[in-house]
Amino acid sequence: MADTLREPQQDRSRDKLERIYDASVELLLEGGWGAVTVGDVERRSGVSRGAFYLRFPSREALLDYAHDRLLETVKIHQEQAFERARAAKSPTVDAAVFAAVSAVAEVFQQHGRALMRLDRGEEGGAGEDALNQLSRQFRSVLEPVTGAAPEHQTHLEFAMQLVFSALVLKIQPRVTFSQHTAIDWDSFVRELSEAVTAYLEARLPLAD
Repeated sequence: MADTLREPQQDRSRDKLERIYDASVELLLEGGWGAVTVGDVERRSGVSRGAFYLRFPSREALLDYAHDRLLETVKIHQEQAFERARAAKSPTVDAAVFAAVSAVAEVFQQHGRALMRLDRGEEGGAGEDALNQLSRQFRSVLEPVTGAAPEHQTHLEFAMQLVFSALVLKIQPRVTFSQHTAIDWDSFVRELSEAVTAYLEARLPLAD
């Protein structure tokens, strides 16, 4: 990123960089990486073509910058959410599940649409890495109460997939379920936590 971005030196220049970045992310969330064009960024940000090229030598340089910065932002917030979940040291299964699901939900509420767009067409890209890290952090909250035995991993992974699938539908429903989308966020997280708890208690030999 340092090789492609020409660092701004003044507050006004930094403001233009922020506008370019914000416009790029908006376009990305609306239409994917193909929608992030120099012309559309120029129109959306209000930054002139000349000012754009003072900061980025090419569209690819902009995409690299926006991708890396967005990924870093997601990672920071993800770490913060799960650090709080682990710090709670939940003593029971239902409390640990609620902490883990709440952390994933917080990440999705802030960055769910971005997570769906992070990959730029490459297999095993940044989006996949971010989701794998999300899964590892989810398990790190649950394993103190569920145990980390190898035979538990399939069930913990399924629990994460259940949470992930539900949250994807919550933030960008493919099919209209009026009652599904009408549930407020906090109630949705509680209901999802109860479903995951019931699944794990049915599959794992857990002690209260």
